[in-house]
Amino acid sequence: MTLGDQNSPRQRWGRASFDRTHRFIFSTTWTLPSPSRGLPGVLLGHWSLAAITTIQSGNALTIAETNVANVFGISEDRAQVSPQCTKSQLVRGGAMVSKLNGYFNASCFTTPPIIGADGIGTAFGNSATGIVNGPGQANLDLAFSRTMALNWLVEKSTLQFRVEFYNALNHPQFASPDSDFTSPTFGVISSTAVSPRVGQLALRFDF
Repeated sequence: MTLGDQNSPRQRWGRASFDRTHRFIFSTTWTLPSPSRGLPGVLLGHWSLAAITTIQSGNALTIAETNVANVFGISEDRAQVSPQCTKSQLVRGGAMVSKLNGYFNASCFTTPPIIGADGIGTAFGNSATGIVNGPGQANLDLAFSRTMALNWLVEKSTLQFRVEFYNALNHPQFASPDSDFTSPTFGVISSTAVSPRVGQLALRFDF
């Protein structure tokens, strides 16, 4: 959906909603050192550790506003940014958990200026597309696995046992807040982007 003045390419220019300014992914697989003989080798040998780390900034958010008083008859608009606020002030400071009920600095947004002779009709809002970032994310997935040869069953066959943990550190990672300025829940974060820690066991037979 196109918000705001559809005849102004300059005002509509901005970041797409899926844009993330920074995104870092690190993936590794490490074969753990292990004994090679005897019972310790049987129990502790052939283990591997795999890890995927994802660190990224939040996606771009556009502050929308439903404005039935727009003189051009386009109610799907963007909010007006107060001239007293800079871009860095649009999101409240502090820890992420302290902003769950108010992610944005609501005082920095207002309705568009009135331009109608009736004292009611307004212009379009001046906030840009993708003007702020949503909550960032930092996630770690881990997998421990052990591969055992099973040549007695099928030639060159193996059995792999895996223990996998998604969001291994159980770190809360929050979804984007309500970005509709006219909504009663404007700025409220009501869900997470990643599930709590999930662990699972798996067996894999290769032949």
